Amino acid sequence: MGVVAITHATPAVFGESRTEGYLTQPNVMATLSRSGLSFAGTLNLEGYTLRRGELNAGIYGEGFVDRRHPHTLVHEAMLALTSPSTHGLRASLTAGKGFTPFGTDDPMMRPFVKYPVNHHHAQIIERVLVGGAVAWGTVSRGVSIEHAVFNGDEPVGPFAGPQWQRVGDSRASRVTLMPTRGMEVQASRAFVRSPGIIQGGAFDHTQSSLSVRIDRGAGTGGDAATPTMPGHSMSDHTKSGHAMNGARRYLLAEVARTDEGFGAARAFRYHSALLEGLVSNRGWSGALRLERTDRPESERLLDPFRLPNGHIDFQIIGITQWRVATLNVAAPPLGTGRLRHVRGLPHFVPYVEVSVAQPRARLSPTVFIPRDFYGHSTLWSFTTGLRLHVGTMRTRMGRYGVLAP
Repeated sequence: MGVVAITHATPAVFGESRTEGYLTQPNVMATLSRSGLSFAGTLNLEGYTLRRGELNAGIYGEGFVDRRHPHTLVHEAMLALTSPSTHGLRASLTAGKGFTPFGTDDPMMRPFVKYPVNHHHAQIIERVLVGGAVAWGTVSRGVSIEHAVFNGDEPVGPFAGPQWQRVGDSRASRVTLMPTRGMEVQASRAFVRSPGIIQGGAFDHTQSSLSVRIDRGAGTGGDAATPTMPGHSMSDHTKSGHAMNGARRYLLAEVARTDEGFGAARAFRYHSALLEGLVSNRGWSGALRLERTDRPESERLLDPFRLPNGHIDFQIIGITQWRVATLNVAAPPLGTGRLRHVRGLPHFVPYVEVSVAQPRARLSPTVFIPRDFYGHSTLWSFTTGLRLHVGTMRTRMGRYGVLAP
């Protein structure tokens, strides 16, 4: 998969507008399964295509700010061993590099091109982990419990490896309830040791997440344990999840919280609330996302889109609350007639995405004043391009063993 994106941000910084083009989210995915043993792998090539980052107002992490950072080359490489079902009860063991059992789905698998501001509040990814899970029920109703230990350090770059000596210093747990077909409720909690400084010694993070997800419609794979419809290739399913000739209704509501500090002493607390939904029919889809998320502010480098990454002297100079509304409209895949349904052919989906963000200082007085820094109190972003897919697309990411679609 990959996304061609042309983004115009006004203003981007210092009252100036910027227009840039990218090949974003370039990934090669593979899933193998045999006799209870499965492998999920993803190579992410953003280290080559997004070296400067991608304009994305409000987002931050791994030394980037107001630009989404490139993810690591080995985005996911997970092995899972799953037991047979006994009276509806199954268990699995997982190990490798990938998504911890915390929070909501990877934004890459959701209807929007631009990531939400809460990416680092609502997901903990690209960690070396060992975990287990137990699930009981059917594909439409049931409950699951997951737990994993992993390394707390965030990647310092797209080609950097993890701190192996830190594997096991952090942990995450998640409970997922499926009360009915196409609906799931998850609650998760994580303790992340010093993610900002790989050597350790920085603030630890205690993170919490609660969400409700409803996903119903033809061929969406919306149920947590439901596979993609048999016989459907990616030429029948776009990244935003709608089926070519079917309707889909998708809704996600989530709240997340991150506390920073040492032990029981809390220094900072960040809140996030997000609501997004999608409606699709006959290849057309429209999606809306509303978000309110707190972001810590640090001193910028000479490049105003970069922060000191892993520097032991960094200081938080303010907290900004971001209110962002994003609208995405996607058209039916390009091509005519039966070519749209031929397995293995490239699949191009045109889209337009518009977002408006209003950052404001949450605390006063503050060193960082958003209006003075950006040159305006309202930031607009306009993005258009094509989504590219070849082959069969996964319906979910970060779900292993008993939770794999």
